[in-house]
Amino acid sequence: MKKGVKIAIGAAVVVVAAAGIFSILGRKPEVVDDDVRPAVVAEKPQTGTISLYTDVIGTIEPSETVSVTPKIDGEILEVMFEAGQYVEAGQPLCRIDSDALTALRISMESAQVAMNDADSTLQRTQALFAGGTVSQQAFEQAQNAATSARLQYEAAKNQYDLQVEYTTVTAPISGIAESRNVDPHDNISTSDVIAVISAKDQIMVKFSVPERVMKNLQTGMAVTVDKYGTEYQGNITEVASVADTSNGLYDIKAAIQNGEALTTGSKAKVSVLKDIAENVMTIPVDSVSYDDGNPFIYIYDNGVAKRVGIESGIYDMERMEVEGGLNADDLVITSWSNELSDGVEVVLADEETESQVDESSAEGGEGAAESAEAEE
Repeated sequence: MKKGVKIAIGAAVVVVAAAGIFSILGRKPEVVDDDVRPAVVAEKPQTGTISLYTDVIGTIEPSETVSVTPKIDGEILEVMFEAGQYVEAGQPLCRIDSDALTALRISMESAQVAMNDADSTLQRTQALFAGGTVSQQAFEQAQNAATSARLQYEAAKNQYDLQVEYTTVTAPISGIAESRNVDPHDNISTSDVIAVISAKDQIMVKFSVPERVMKNLQTGMAVTVDKYGTEYQGNITEVASVADTSNGLYDIKAAIQNGEALTTGSKAKVSVLKDIAENVMTIPVDSVSYDDGNPFIYIYDNGVAKRVGIESGIYDMERMEVEGGLNADDLVITSWSNELSDGVEVVLADEETESQVDESSAEGGEGAAESAEAEE
């Protein structure tokens, strides 16, 4: 190759390289406009129900408890049950020997003798009256005396039989004999308690609540009873309308389902409805802030965070009732940012994500075009 041709080719290469360098160095840098607006999450208020519960201590008791007392005084001859034993209604519990029974027996026997004498007198008088020996008046008097003597005997016999029945004390209801308070040869009176019987067909829990809780309770409402970590379900059966004068609380009773294992007189934790707001406007409780005790929130309004004061109702761990200051279509900002304040420009998190996707797509397209140019 001739020397002049080599020089020409070298000069051309230098010119092309210089043009490439100038193209790279002469390009103006692109200006990236970063979005510094805080991204927020927002949602509309929801309609729902908020229920608040409170825990109180209740006492386990049977649906029915009967104290068994004798109806006559006397000495215990025999005891036919033990404490903790299940007894049937009508089952004999003990037998009593009473001095009063002896007196009643003597009175009954005396009345029987008087009745027999009156009957004999009536028979003789009737025979004499038939023979015309006695008057009509005498015969009627004999009849009246016999009738009176028979009535007195029947009354004495009924009283005696009743007392005989009372000498055997029986169980008035079926259930568990919670206590046995007598032994053979004990002397008892009609004021002494022989036993306490608890019906076990239904277990109850009794507890007391203040008036503000009582107003939200009604029969049939569900409660939860917790005993050593085991939960039992129940339903309120009785709500007192008058407060106990000793403590100002209202007594409540609830029937417990499948609570036969619970011990009468023991204590248990009862979870009962404290307050309820039904079909109300609610927002996440974490979205609410306070200024001197006054609740407020931020709403998303055309790209700006707007502070709004609200009237709050009851709330639980997740949601709060809103009684005023908020519309159903407002977008409540539920996320927190230290840059959040009244009037600050914000961007919804969904919109920011879409924007990032669009930018990535654009950058990807531009990069592909540059690669194509480079290949060319």
